[in-house]
Amino acid sequence: MPSSVVRIGLLGCGVVGQGFLRLLRERERLIRDSVGATLRVTRVAVRDPAKHRECDLTGIRVATDPLAVANAEDVDLLIELIGGESMLEPVRAALQRGISVVTANKHLLAVHGGELERLAADSKSTIRSEASAGGGIPVLQALEHGLRTEHFQFLVAILNGTTNYILSTMERDGRDFAEALQAAQSLGFAESDPTLDLSGADTAQKLAILVRRAFRMDVAYGSIPTEGIIGMELEDLRQADRFGYTVKLLGIALLNSEGLDLRVHPAFIPKRYLLAAVRDEFNGIYLRGEATGSMLFYGKGAGALPTAQAVLGDVIVAAREFVAGVRFLGAAEKHEPERRLPLDAVRTKYYLRLIVEDRPGVLAQVAACLGGTNVSVAQMFQAEGIRGEASITILTHEARDRDVREAVKGIAKLPAVRKTPRAVRIFDI
Repeated sequence: MPSSVVRIGLLGCGVVGQGFLRLLRERERLIRDSVGATLRVTRVAVRDPAKHRECDLTGIRVATDPLAVANAEDVDLLIELIGGESMLEPVRAALQRGISVVTANKHLLAVHGGELERLAADSKSTIRSEASAGGGIPVLQALEHGLRTEHFQFLVAILNGTTNYILSTMERDGRDFAEALQAAQSLGFAESDPTLDLSGADTAQKLAILVRRAFRMDVAYGSIPTEGIIGMELEDLRQADRFGYTVKLLGIALLNSEGLDLRVHPAFIPKRYLLAAVRDEFNGIYLRGEATGSMLFYGKGAGALPTAQAVLGDVIVAAREFVAGVRFLGAAEKHEPERRLPLDAVRTKYYLRLIVEDRPGVLAQVAACLGGTNVSVAQMFQAEGIRGEASITILTHEARDRDVREAVKGIAKLPAVRKTPRAVRIFDI
């Protein structure tokens, strides 16, 4: 007989967990009609049970041990919203019992995604993670269902709302990096310690999850060449505008005959691109497939309610399966062997900005460094010298990434160079 109640264990009751409980309460009738049963949270694990929360936990057993919740007999479905490596054991425990899991834990999926999916298949359960890679954007569901058999060649995405807000604020308001970061923190778009976002690591984790779905290839996110936006200056965004570009932190996955070109870094992109219009805390995921052509997924990549809605969507699907007795959706999907194109071999254009002594012969020295590694200049602009210094902006033709980086190292060693050169890739495909 189908169950009339699906009992939920919830790990974490922060802003997303509270948002989920709010949606569960406000949409109770719609959810019940959709699932065919009532969803009831029976247990919650939190770090501090005494902490005040903007939600009613009456009738719910509140404890501090996530593993105990994962193993509880009155839990039919586990939701994991604490995050981090420490949640691996509770998630494993639930899957081993045949309990399906919904998680927003991008670290867990980026590092252990393959193992957890195999474990779910072996135990006739499922693990769903829509909220892990795009907040409220339903891209993983699209890749898992409607686009499951598509062959993708191209995925380029803005996956971090914090860095996108900072870059948008710098560009729009003329604020420097520190001011834009402070604004992001005051609005709740950036953590008090924003290192994971600013370093590009958050984007790399999400990119690894998307690559697993879109290209059916397991990639260790720690192996993805990653650069963040730390050190980006307002003048770089002004120069981007001068040449018809805007600056975004991109997660890039391009598949060709040489392998998968996979990287995370800030990039100049043409203003005509759809991704150039993705501003502030919004995310955008641009895909190009063999049959479907180009498509853009756009929306809020973070925030309590957008993320909670993504969690709820996964919970409804998992609860439907539980009520219907559908506990096994097939074997774990076989993935392609990893074929990577090394960053050294990637061919790309570059933006370079140099602060040099304003005297004759310096340009010739810079040109010699570039020419010595087979890097040619496409455009150049020199600002009027101030206090004996000149600012030189160079856009290169396409060249091997390794060759451009070697040229920049050589330029940095020139006696006339006053400051470490800025080097940003140009993404124009």
